[in-house]
Amino acid sequence: MKLLKKTGSSMAVLVMLSVIVLSACAEKETPKEEVSSEATPKDAISAGEKLVNIMNYELSTKVLTLDEVEWIDESDTDRIKELGLDVEKDLPTGFAIYNETIEEVSIKLSDDAELFLVNQENPLEPRAVDEKEFITYLLGVKGPYNVTVKDDEVVRVEEKYMP
Repeated sequence: MKLLKKTGSSMAVLVMLSVIVLSACAEKETPKEEVSSEATPKDAISAGEKLVNIMNYELSTKVLTLDEVEWIDESDTDRIKELGLDVEKDLPTGFAIYNETIEEVSIKLSDDAELFLVNQENPLEPRAVDEKEFITYLLGVKGPYNVTVKDDEVVRVEEKYMP
């Protein structure tokens, strides 16, 4: 402590050392490990409407990371049989969201994309939202969403109503 009192620049040195130590201890982003060949990203997604979970949204590039899923309801008897599902156990609400493997696809969100969330007052009529509200909502609800892809961009995103 006497050393700090003797020199005025000692405090500046101490602050600089503290910053260096704290920077070295800060969490660094580690690269993602590839889980398996089944979980590696696809290169593209075909045009049309898809049911997906939105895994991520990169605000600066407007790129969505999507994982396509399948909606199975009680009327899909062939698919239920094919997957070996038990309607009572696996579809207690009358439907199931099936996702055999995670296959992430990154795709740009169109600048003029239409964004819709479930309207809690009238679930049959989705409500249009702006990008800011959509992004905030996405922090908590990853899916499912119906997305429409056209010309290698997502032009419409609509949250899927789940009864």
